[in-house]
Amino acid sequence: MFSDGLERNADSGTFYSYQSSVTFSGFLNALDGVASGEERIIFMTTNHVEKLDPALIRPGRVDLSVLVGDASPAQARMLFTRFYGGGESVAQEVVERMGQRVEELTTDEMRKGRRISMAALQGLFIRNDAQDTVKALPELFIDTRT
Repeated sequence: MFSDGLERNADSGTFYSYQSSVTFSGFLNALDGVASGEERIIFMTTNHVEKLDPALIRPGRVDLSVLVGDASPAQARMLFTRFYGGGESVAQEVVERMGQRVEELTTDEMRKGRRISMAALQGLFIRNDAQDTVKALPELFIDTRT
């Protein structure tokens, strides 16, 4: 909703500037002001919690904060087997073996100081079949030292 005032044109890829008609104060009032609704759950996500205005994330406005970090090897395997399991194209035992390979690859990459997010894994799974996913997986890890 709020940004640095730059938006990317989906067709040309160029950036253009815009001015939001919603003020920060108006946004906060919509969240929990007098006119806000009751019995709501609002999810807020960010990649940079340290850049958020303290008024936005103060106690009472944000009751629970959860870090969704990088995928662990076990999470990568579980996501893989749940995503590709149960289908007719690949037998479940093959999916389980491939899932074990995903876990091994993730462990190996983490030992090298590399990481991968759950979102990156899901994106890979959506675009590929199970076999191509296992082949392409090492390319998606990023170096934690950068």
